[in-house]
Amino acid sequence: MIRLRYYLLVLAGVIPCLSVGQSMPQLEAAIRQVDQDAGMRSAGWSITVMDAATGRIITQHNSTRSLATASTMKVLTTATALALLGPDFTFETRLEYDGELTNGILSGNLYIRGGGDPSLGSERLGEAYSLDNLMIRWTKAVKAAGILEVRGRVVADDRACSTQLVPDGWNWEDIGNYYGAGAGAINVNENAYRLDLRPGARVGSATEVLRTDPVMEDMVFVNELTTGAPGSGDNAYIYGAPYTAVRYLRGTIPAGVSSFSIKGSMADPALYAARRLTEELILCGIKVSAAPVSGRTEQMMGRSLTPGFRKTIDRYYSPPLRDLVYHTNLRSINLYAEALALQIAAHQGKTASTAQGAAAIEAYWKTQGVDTEGMSIQDGSGLTPSNAVTTLQMASILCRIRQAGYYEDFRNSLPVAGQTGTLKGIGAGTLAEGRIRAKSGTIEGVRAYAGYAELPDGRVLAFSMTAQHFSCTSRYVASLMETLMVRIVQGK
Repeated sequence: MIRLRYYLLVLAGVIPCLSVGQSMPQLEAAIRQVDQDAGMRSAGWSITVMDAATGRIITQHNSTRSLATASTMKVLTTATALALLGPDFTFETRLEYDGELTNGILSGNLYIRGGGDPSLGSERLGEAYSLDNLMIRWTKAVKAAGILEVRGRVVADDRACSTQLVPDGWNWEDIGNYYGAGAGAINVNENAYRLDLRPGARVGSATEVLRTDPVMEDMVFVNELTTGAPGSGDNAYIYGAPYTAVRYLRGTIPAGVSSFSIKGSMADPALYAARRLTEELILCGIKVSAAPVSGRTEQMMGRSLTPGFRKTIDRYYSPPLRDLVYHTNLRSINLYAEALALQIAAHQGKTASTAQGAAAIEAYWKTQGVDTEGMSIQDGSGLTPSNAVTTLQMASILCRIRQAGYYEDFRNSLPVAGQTGTLKGIGAGTLAEGRIRAKSGTIEGVRAYAGYAELPDGRVLAFSMTAQHFSCTSRYVASLMETLMVRIVQGK
């Protein structure tokens, strides 16, 4: 009776540490050491380890404490997408026109009808998917349709998703930078551009803006960047909001190089796509009489897109979802995760918005038997600091994924300790190398890992560990968690 009461108290989080079953004493000793570490005295932290086949708790510490997820949120988002949409799902983007086509003259508009594809025009999935090749494909489709002149404009039909590109709760420090690029109906070139800069000759001197790639012709840069010490690396931030052209550059770039590049988020990806296609058509000799617009800009002017008949001249499909999930988790791409959240909402018949996507993700795991009390999902990527999930919930979800038909696709997307992705620098040369597959998560004041440990005896354990508000460096917390991962793989 005493053992049963202890077990229930542990599961309820009343007893905040140690384990269920005392079956891995070396791991439990390592957990106690982490808990007593000087750098963790002020931290809220938690770990749960479960048998992935049975769901039995192996050991836990503060397992029901709700903590920030950082990018481990992508575990929930990508698994939900695989479960609901299927690994073979593809996003579709259409090129259409309306009006009358007579003797090569189109008295109407061309439309890019977005479907939320986060990989549109991205070289990440191969040269064939690049922005340049996308534009070549679309200009060829226009010519093949017999259109030699457009007496209208190119319209970015971005109505399939909410106009709110950036989720509520993202930090001002993040949203102007490439990793803070939000998702919408039309995403292009991963909604990012490269900014080339020239440092000054000495520390503290001014810097120079050289160029952007692709060209952001309407963007205005207020350059407050200064020159840092040689080898000081990228300490530059771009500040700016969606749909606004002004960008403030703050921080430092290192001296001693002829140029230095950082990446920022586009102000209006849909409008950029329409502008870029307009330019390509003109370069190919196809006249376009009016300036490009988007559904959003038309709505701002009190107009709406014509609901009449359109003829489709190209259907462009993304790579299959399993490939997008692979890149989402391996490289921790926030844009891809946010686009998946929007598509999950659309699949459920809801508005394709972050709020609806987040609610659908949480609701899905509740239908799978996960106790979601204390869970708070605010976005698809984990960049929102107010996301909260317990390690017990995360480990329980990983156990359910292990039994699902899409498990291999999900497993293959996870970075491998000491070898690939965001785990390449974790566990190298230890027993954990090649045996830990996990999603990492790092935002200001938060470090987290969630995934699987494949033990030498063939067992697979699901684990989740998170720490926040620590007084040491994030790198030091990672080293403590690396020790825990090694102990998990040892199975002792």
